[in-house]
Amino acid sequence: MEKELRWEKQWIPEHLSAVGNEPWDTVWDRLTDGFRPETVPAGTVFYQQGDPAREVIFLQTGQSRLECTLSSGKKRVLCLLFEGIPVGEDECLFGGPREYRAVAVTACQIFRIPAEVFKRRAEASPALALKLFQISARKSQVLGRMLIRDSFLSVRGRVIQFLLSVSEPYGTEEGAGVRLTIRLTHQEVADFLGISRVVVSQCFQSLNREGLLKKTRQHYLIPDRAALEAQLHT
Repeated sequence: MEKELRWEKQWIPEHLSAVGNEPWDTVWDRLTDGFRPETVPAGTVFYQQGDPAREVIFLQTGQSRLECTLSSGKKRVLCLLFEGIPVGEDECLFGGPREYRAVAVTACQIFRIPAEVFKRRAEASPALALKLFQISARKSQVLGRMLIRDSFLSVRGRVIQFLLSVSEPYGTEEGAGVRLTIRLTHQEVADFLGISRVVVSQCFQSLNREGLLKKTRQHYLIPDRAALEAQLHT
């Protein structure tokens, strides 16, 4: 199976190997220049829903998630963010309180960039501005897929689509399949999909019986990605 490029590597126009005097591959260095990295454990809350947007979190390593909690207490995870991605930059650019809560999924090495510094550097660097556009486009793509998934797929299809989507950034090839490199609980998947944990457990058990999903220690294995994808609309 041919290894796919990570999504952010799929769009690097040849004439943009550098923007002005700024090399494309060192854009994030301009953002974090002068700030010290900080290591935080899994479960660290970067900011709460409703907080003022005072800083951008840049994920040097590790993974985080954005989630939204309604007044009823119901929670929905919107997306996972991984290394090389800024977190919370949109509210820092446009103002207003935080719309979502950001939480570290794994231990992370981060940079905290004050909002005013972030805006100045984005305004002064065409390469950084273009990189941020790339990130924004990807986030819109992810949320668009979520809308389609929730609108047209069955519950089983939504679980399968979720597994396929996380296997792209968080998977390593293993024969014809993919081993997920992140730990997933049934409750976490339920939070992502807005369905009950019991329903997620039933779907996982069904996929396991059919040989489409296996669990080894703390991680899941998709033995045959194409076979799982073929079940998407069943």
